Amino acid sequence: MTDETDQTVLETPVSQAPLAVVDIETTGLHPGADRVVEISVVRIEPGGGPTLALDTLVNPNRRVAATEIHGITDDDVSDAPTFDDIAGNVAQALSGAVVAGYNVYFDVRFLEDEFRRVRLRQTPPHVCLMYMRPMLGLGRKCCLADACKAHGIRHEEAHTAAFDAMAGAGLWQLYASAMAEQGIETFGDLRRLKSYKFLDSLSLPMLREWMIAFLPQSGRMKPRSQSRISDDTKRRVARVREYLDAVIVSVADLELTAEEIDGLARKRAQLNLTPDELRAVHGRVFAAMLSEALADSSITETEWQRLGQLHECLRELGWAPGAERRLSS
Repeated sequence: MTDETDQTVLETPVSQAPLAVVDIETTGLHPGADRVVEISVVRIEPGGGPTLALDTLVNPNRRVAATEIHGITDDDVSDAPTFDDIAGNVAQALSGAVVAGYNVYFDVRFLEDEFRRVRLRQTPPHVCLMYMRPMLGLGRKCCLADACKAHGIRHEEAHTAAFDAMAGAGLWQLYASAMAEQGIETFGDLRRLKSYKFLDSLSLPMLREWMIAFLPQSGRMKPRSQSRISDDTKRRVARVREYLDAVIVSVADLELTAEEIDGLARKRAQLNLTPDELRAVHGRVFAAMLSEALADSSITETEWQRLGQLHECLRELGWAPGAERRLSS
């Protein structure tokens, strides 16, 4: 393993680097406007198995939103620590490791926003478990639930951060075996494989103890297991969130193939989503991009075109804000 004077993990053997799989639940899809309400980190040390290093609900210092997506309510987080309280705990759980996440762009952007609020402006090297699947020739890009089903990875209580992070750790172990078989020995080898944006982060230094020593730590955590979320709510949330994840994956490039449209239609039918649930998902996806475009109080021509493309994608999937209703009850 590299020592603390090394600047990157590019020459580090994949098998010798600690990995920290992070999963985050939030009040919405837009960092800055939305906040973290749950975070879990599962670490994999070289030669070891997955270990839950951190797991807690988080009080976002605002009303909880998107409860239909994650099942977390204001009551659940009323006595939970704020992110400011546990910033040091989170940084410690990520320190000295390559960070991984399923659709890691989402998790890293929220981490960057929350850390910025406590004056930590260091982004750790990270890999995306969603895009690594096609990178390694293991299947197409898909949502976490579908990837776990395809590879026989246990995934209980989907869309609870701890279980999603543990499922992500299972995928990483599968990927590590595939990399070994394909002769991908170091993170530099992985970076040379494709040109995905997240691979550029492998040139960044890991979080180290001296970087995070000033951050506050707390001994007070509140895992979701201490909240009272009914089984019916868990099942409903799992259905809606699985569809949300699938939509986000499909519209990420703002193009929808006929195969993707058919696949999402089948998923909606399989999950038995109601018209209201579908509108909630599509509305949140569109609102997130609109909010991001308006962050600087103006919308450029490029942003306007991207919004139009997203609107058309959502309309093709059954409903878009302002479009004529095509849903059946």
